[in-house]
Parts: sequence; C-alpha cells; structure tokens
Amino acid sequence: MQSSYATKLIDLIESKAEKIAKQWAADVMKHNRTPSYHPLRKDLVIEQGVNFYRLFRQMSLAEIPYEEAKNFSWRYAEEFYQQKIPLHEALYALILMRRHLWLYAEFQGTFVTALEKQQAVESLNRTILMFDYVSYQVTEKYQQLTVEAVNKKLGIVKTFLMGKLVGGLKNTYKVAFMAILIIAACILTYYNHTAGQVVVFTHLFYIPIILAAIWWGKKGVLVPIILAIVLVASHSIFLKNAPFVDDIIRAVMFIVIGLVVGWLMDSVKKMEEPYEPFKS
Repeated sequence: MQSSYATKLIDLIESKAEKIAKQWAADVMKHNRTPSYHPLRKDLVIEQGVNFYRLFRQMSLAEIPYEEAKNFSWRYAEEFYQQKIPLHEALYALILMRRHLWLYAEFQGTFVTALEKQQAVESLNRTILMFDYVSYQVTEKYQQLTVEAVNKKLGIVKTFLMGKLVGGLKNTYKVAFMAILIIAACILTYYNHTAGQVVVFTHLFYIPIILAAIWWGKKGVLVPIILAIVLVASHSIFLKNAPFVDDIIRAVMFIVIGLVVGWLMDSVKKMEEPYEPFKS
C-alpha cells in the first residue's frame, strides 16, 4: 500500500514538473536569501527545476539511487558554479525546490484523507533522502570545482606552493640541497670579502631563504639566521675598514624576509587543509 502512495507522488511530480519548476523559479529569483539567482535567465532556472523534479522517477527505479542522483547533482553544481552562485544559495535553492514540491502536492489534494496523509510518510522520507543525496553531492562538487579553479588560475605558482615540484622532495633531499646552497653562499661571501670587493652579491642569498620558507614555513628562519651570521662575521674579519651598516641592514632583512614568507606559507598550508581530499 505504501509504495502506491510513493508512486502517486512521483507520477504527480513527473506530470507537473514544469508547472512546479515555474513556481520554484519565480520564488528563487526574488527570494532575499538567493540574490545571485535574481539576474539569471528565467528559462535556465526553470530548466534546472524541471530536470530535478523529473529525476525522482529515475532515482526510484535505480538500484543505487545515490549514483543516479550524481548525474543531476554534478550538472547542477557545474552550471550554477559557472554562474558564480555561492554554495549556500545553491543549497537554499534546493530547500525551496523541496518546499514547492510538497506545497503543490498538498494544494492539489494528492493525499486527501487522513489515512493517505499518514501513509504518505514513506513518500516524504524518500523525498527527504533524495534531497539529502543531492545536497551532499552538490557540496562535494562545489569543493572540487573550487580547487580546480584555484589551481587553474595560479598555474605553476600553485603547483610550486602546493609542494608538487620542489616542495614534493623528501625532507632529506631538502636538507641536503639547502646545505649545498648555504655552503655556496659561504664560499661566495669569502671570495668577495677576501678580495676586498663590496659588491651587492647578497641578492643571491634570497634563493635559499625563500626556499626554506616554502619548505618549512617559519621554522625555515634558521637559514636566514645562518646567512646573516656568516655575512656579519665575514665582514668583521675581512672588511674591517669598510662601513658595517649596510651588511647589518642586509642581515636583518634576511631574517625579516624569512619570517614574513614563512608566516605566509604556514597560513597557505592551513587554508589548504580543508581541500586536501580533493587534490588527488
């Protein structure tokens, strides 16, 4: 008996899909909680509603309703993501879809008697389940689309920062490579200072400083500290008669830059944590 009432509701939804969708579209395109829908083409919004309401029979007949819902959910998410509809508005639009479905069924007297209304609980539960599936899948797809958009816009920079290039090296390799860079910086400093040259070669020091910040965040400040000590110590030994102020300023800037970039990288990593499941 219960399945007959579920079928009754599904038949109503399918036969009146366009009418219900028009009522939903009129509501969602003026509702104060869905302002992003207001400038959209009405036929586009109605089409989305029709597609959703006609999904019910497909889901009711499918062996795995959750998988059947994906066809609609992902298309719904993609289309409205392209329209720059925020996720919370897209989900509220789904809530309005459910509300209009049941309002229409009630106004049409689909379930007339008290007994029918009681038995219609099965239909209500199944409807809620379908909406739950779609809401979850839309949220999941929005997350994926967000990650893809960020990666596309930042391109190689995003790849670099996310650790798929130099960031993807094993920590042992990072330490070894950083040691080589620090030794090279020491040799460069020694060569220039012993030759009595006061040239601005220290710009090259920012290469290991930035890499250390990307790899280890604020912990990477140890590298600029080492380079600052090397620069100041070498100056005090080999350039006693040269002005000291410039190299002290450079040493301080090494540490400041290392801390700032390291702090930024730590912040980026924290922001990326919610999107980790969607990177693969």
